[in-house]
Amino acid sequence: MQNKDLSNLYIQSPKLNQLNILREVAADSHITQAELASRCSLSVAMVNNYMKELCKAGWMEYHRRTIKSVTYHLTPMGLKHLEGLQAELINEMVDMFEAAKAQIRIRILSQSPAELQRVVLFGCGPLAQLAFHALEPTAVRILGVCDDNIETIGSDFCGREVLNSSQIRFLAPDAVIIADGQRTDEICRNLECLAEKGIGIIRFNGQVEQASSKMPQSDSPAAFHESLENKDLSF
Repeated sequence: MQNKDLSNLYIQSPKLNQLNILREVAADSHITQAELASRCSLSVAMVNNYMKELCKAGWMEYHRRTIKSVTYHLTPMGLKHLEGLQAELINEMVDMFEAAKAQIRIRILSQSPAELQRVVLFGCGPLAQLAFHALEPTAVRILGVCDDNIETIGSDFCGREVLNSSQIRFLAPDAVIIADGQRTDEICRNLECLAEKGIGIIRFNGQVEQASSKMPQSDSPAAFHESLENKDLSF
């Protein structure tokens, strides 16, 4: 199980390192300490220290077949400890998920120049999923989920059909929330024309793109939406 680089804001804890090592050994008893170091984002010296601690605690044992051939095995106590660590990690990840939703909710609402009521979510990756669920307890109504990726248009996203981004103007939202962290700038450039309709752009990596303040009142999102109610729109 290859782990990603866990640098930056996410700091590995000793318990997480134990979990990763135990999980790797449980999956492959012939794994080397060098391979463990690579997969667990640790130095070989640190892995060696952890292995000694795990063996001393009775959670792991090793069998030396030759000078260069060593196999590692979890003891019954080690398997129980692994299960406990995995359950603890899941609980912590749930807490982190709730904290992430709260931070995203604050980020969205704090960037809005006025009270948000109707929004469109742009993107359908993990960040978009967080944003979607972050807004559930609020009064903000998600009118639709859009993307410009032909492979995702028409697919299901949290119970919604992913729409083509060209349909955003027909939905007449107060703002579009850009929930694609990899292409935020590009997407914002592509959606600049929405400002002419009074639609703001909210992004997670910068300030909200304000809707045009010079737009005639008849072109506001509310007025635009009302004008659509009498039209037959087929997407």
